[in-house]
Amino acid sequence: MYFDFKRLRNSLRGYFPFLVTLGKAFGLVYSERSFLNRSGYIASAISKKPCRKDGSPVPWMNYNVVSFFQDRLRKDLSLFEYGSGYSTLFFSNYVGDIISVECDREWYDYINANRSDNTNLLLYEDDPYASDTYSKIICGQGRKFDVVIVDAEDRNRCMISACDAISDWGVIVLDDSHRPCYRRSIDWLIGSGFKRLDFEGLKPGRISLYRTTIFYKSDNCLGI
Repeated sequence: MYFDFKRLRNSLRGYFPFLVTLGKAFGLVYSERSFLNRSGYIASAISKKPCRKDGSPVPWMNYNVVSFFQDRLRKDLSLFEYGSGYSTLFFSNYVGDIISVECDREWYDYINANRSDNTNLLLYEDDPYASDTYSKIICGQGRKFDVVIVDAEDRNRCMISACDAISDWGVIVLDDSHRPCYRRSIDWLIGSGFKRLDFEGLKPGRISLYRTTIFYKSDNCLGI
């Protein structure tokens, strides 16, 4: 006598949808084939730091934009970063050199002790919101940058200052661009002729949906 397991399975799905959903959830957490395991999401949640499955650092940005950076960044590019961290350690493997400014002394010491030779860290211990001095640090470096990452304090003014310090093919990257408080600088960049490319998805170890936006013009260094 033939027993139709497929029909039984479909019937159980109809009567017990919660159990089916629970089974999928267990698969996401425990299966070696699941995105959560292969991406390092589970490892990040356990270690409380953004990393791949093998423990190597990744930015605390959504996985879609991290994958994009891995494919598009090159060793002939320079990068400036507002806010150092695991992203600094990650980006140092994909670009020629990095200058990163940090406001927290303890965090600065940690990243400085683990940085690569192509990374230069700047410590800014004054109130970054008190004036535009923090945001204009990028303009005092005596050079232009191909990629500017804005992922720290006073992001609205940092976005605007970055426009004066990017190369002819440079791009500006705003993390957490879904936050309404950044609407003003986003509109200003669009009004200044920049186009935008949004990436949304999970961040390492987090459960919400996050957005990172790349602002670019024609013939940019990322080939957008």
